[in-house]
Amino acid sequence: MKRVIFTWLAKACFVASLTTNALAAQSFTTTVPDSVTLFNFDKGFDLSGLQTNDASVSLVKKHGSQQLLLETGIRSGAPGVTIKRPSGSWDLNNYYHVKMDITNAGEHPARIIFKVGDPEDGMEAWQMEIRFDLAPGETKTVSDDIVTTPWRFTKPLNLLAMRAAPGQAKTDLSAINQVKITINYPANEHKLLIDNIRATNPVRWVDPDGFLPFIDRFGQYKHAHWPGKTLSVDDLRQQAKDEQRQLAAEPGPPEFNQYGGWKNGPQLKATGYFRTEKHNGAWWFVDPNGRLFWSHGVGVVHTGTATTGITDRESYFEWLPEKDSPFGKFYSTARRASHGYYKTLEKRETYNFTASNLYQKYGADWREAFGRVTHARIRSWGMNTLGVASDRRLTTDGITPYTETVWVRGTKKIEASKGYWGKFHDVFDPNFKRQLKKALSNREHTINDPWLLGFFIENELSWGAEGSLAIATLESPADQPAKIEFVRDLKNKYQNISDLNQNWGTHYTSWDAILNATKAPDKNKAWTDLSAFYKKIVTTYFATVREALKAVAPNALYLGCRLAWANSDTVIHTAAQYTDVISMNKYQYHVANVGLPEGVDKPILIGEFHFGALDRGALHLGVVSAESQSHRAELYTEYLDSALLNPYIVGTHWFQYAEQPPTGRGDGENYNVGIVDLADKPFPELVKSIKEVGYRFYQFRSAAAENDQLVQPKKPKKMEYIQVDEDMHTRSN
Repeated sequence: MKRVIFTWLAKACFVASLTTNALAAQSFTTTVPDSVTLFNFDKGFDLSGLQTNDASVSLVKKHGSQQLLLETGIRSGAPGVTIKRPSGSWDLNNYYHVKMDITNAGEHPARIIFKVGDPEDGMEAWQMEIRFDLAPGETKTVSDDIVTTPWRFTKPLNLLAMRAAPGQAKTDLSAINQVKITINYPANEHKLLIDNIRATNPVRWVDPDGFLPFIDRFGQYKHAHWPGKTLSVDDLRQQAKDEQRQLAAEPGPPEFNQYGGWKNGPQLKATGYFRTEKHNGAWWFVDPNGRLFWSHGVGVVHTGTATTGITDRESYFEWLPEKDSPFGKFYSTARRASHGYYKTLEKRETYNFTASNLYQKYGADWREAFGRVTHARIRSWGMNTLGVASDRRLTTDGITPYTETVWVRGTKKIEASKGYWGKFHDVFDPNFKRQLKKALSNREHTINDPWLLGFFIENELSWGAEGSLAIATLESPADQPAKIEFVRDLKNKYQNISDLNQNWGTHYTSWDAILNATKAPDKNKAWTDLSAFYKKIVTTYFATVREALKAVAPNALYLGCRLAWANSDTVIHTAAQYTDVISMNKYQYHVANVGLPEGVDKPILIGEFHFGALDRGALHLGVVSAESQSHRAELYTEYLDSALLNPYIVGTHWFQYAEQPPTGRGDGENYNVGIVDLADKPFPELVKSIKEVGYRFYQFRSAAAENDQLVQPKKPKKMEYIQVDEDMHTRSN
């Protein structure tokens, strides 16, 4: 295959998915092979160079070839194998994918992470891995993109503040010397057959001259055309007229009552507020009228979704309006971002393409039109809930049930703790309770609001594996309030430092010596005390939050903190004790196996999930990939059906309502995650699936319960030890 170098022409049409192209060929480079083998387990492959973690490896003959058999345990949060090149590195700059053939030879579904290389930068490390599910007996060829697009620039063009910037390698591809295959927080042992790891799909090379600007006046990727792309303001306004007629003709499921509850379903106790109840073996919300309610929702419903930074990136945009024009109100400033380039700047200037497009579409009353159309869309689509971080203008309309989201800022953190969104609160510092009360102080409008489904208090906290926060406490400075509390507990238990030393195998000379030490003891020897204090941190957090929330809104449901990543038995058991609903963000292809530990029976709300593709101008798939918009729609139906058949799950909330901008939000996320695009046009394939589920889910779930067709998730094994995943804190989900 020959690599072709292209130049951008003024009238070139370049499809964002890059599956078809109309490009002007300028020159050719030397031929490169279609693929390069990285690891093949035939021909006397040497196992001695493999690095295993809570796993064993062997070579077996299967289907005419020798394959690597990986057998994993459950003592690690990431059991698996690192396969290193014996010497040197590959230069993979000419390739788009690294692929692997893999079979689940075990008895349990596996959640697998495949990571290429070992970048030091946490964001690069996360970008170089993919996660996928593999059913027992299933074989897949998985592809890990190592370049953001199937083409690359022939010379550097440094594009800032995007998770996936066009034409870029995701890391230094001349320094790849390993791949890593792990199981993500397993509850069971697994067996995987691995074969034929190779670099493949040669990239095309493109001259960057003329690429900038690459964003049009609507915030869309400029060098592309796709079905439904907005090409003019007239296009926007015509779509609004067409949709108005459609929404009037399809106002929503006839069996929805005013709240979106099941009007024709069983009549249960009506309290005037949302509550939960187990009915016919399945958990449900119950609406204020006493009708069964399953929360079919979407989060981040607001007018600022496509707010993007323009500081140091003005050349990216073909149109940025004058600040004294009617569009000047869509400029703003933002503080330091959590990740990416804008983490390095104290302040940045932004432009809000969502609001700008709504203004062009609806005129001066664009805010009112957005609210009216959005409520109508949600109802027409068979949805019934505004999820996390939605616009208060919508949540207080009394039209669609909503969740309230509370963020606790300005607290002291456990200094040695790690987390993608930051370190964990020091819940023993008095300021934690003060800041929590402050965060709840402006929620008076929710106290007696029947439309309130409940409160999310925070999001994706970094609980880590069992015992981890206690370990981080001991690794923190002497003045850490949590550490002072931990040492106080140890003194009360052991009385004498010599007794603790004997138990832990340590040589502390005094209790102050523990305070001043920043190295954790042997985790196995100190496990009893580590796990006890970890539980104390978790319990203190949930108990403090529940007490503060119920003091403000006694009738409101506490929906938890939207668990993600590792969630130990201790976190789940404690959440079940203090929350009314356990919320989890589950970026997977299905949730049939999402369950709770033995002895825990509580409703689960899926706070986030999505699927993304690259065929409509997006530059990043998001967390879970789809092949196309049609595939996104298929995956939505499969996910919702798995949730409806799960007796614990009481709702799913898609993340998010509108598309993220190609140039990224503050932290660089530029995912294809919207139900509507940058110009406020619904993705028709996805909406069709949402509606298909939305008009039948009450009958579907109820019939499954009555006919004993609900799918009971398997109970995970109880972990009596620390599961450690060194890479966990680098992941965004």
